[in-house]
Amino acid sequence: MLHAPSSLKLSGIAVKLLGVYKIWHTVAPHIPKMLRYSLGVRIDSLFAEIVELTASAQFSPEKERGAIIGKAIAKNDLLKFMLYALFELNGIEEAHFIKLAPEIEEIGKMLYGWRRHAEKESSSTNSIHPSKIRPI
Repeated sequence: MLHAPSSLKLSGIAVKLLGVYKIWHTVAPHIPKMLRYSLGVRIDSLFAEIVELTASAQFSPEKERGAIIGKAIAKNDLLKFMLYALFELNGIEEAHFIKLAPEIEEIGKMLYGWRRHAEKESSSTNSIHPSKIRPI
């Protein structure tokens, strides 16, 4: 479980993402050197980019949020692919892959849900309900 200072408010996605990142850091030292310094570094970088995009989306204006979350989704999908490639190249044990892959999949589902919600919120604030139109 992730323990944040009481003054720091993290979204559910951020807590989940940081929890999976902690798991990744227990796995990374066991990756063979050649793969650790290629795919391993790229996977680590993708985690950092997703954290950055998630934080950025959380504090962005509503009209921009959906696009930022869309970028986080694309990075998460790439992360899943890179993790699978690492597994196929025998860079991580099956047990580690089985531990990480469903968690990353869950983050993707959370991001998709957040994007749907953000787009719904954005479209409802941009549209004018007929009852709000006043005659001239």
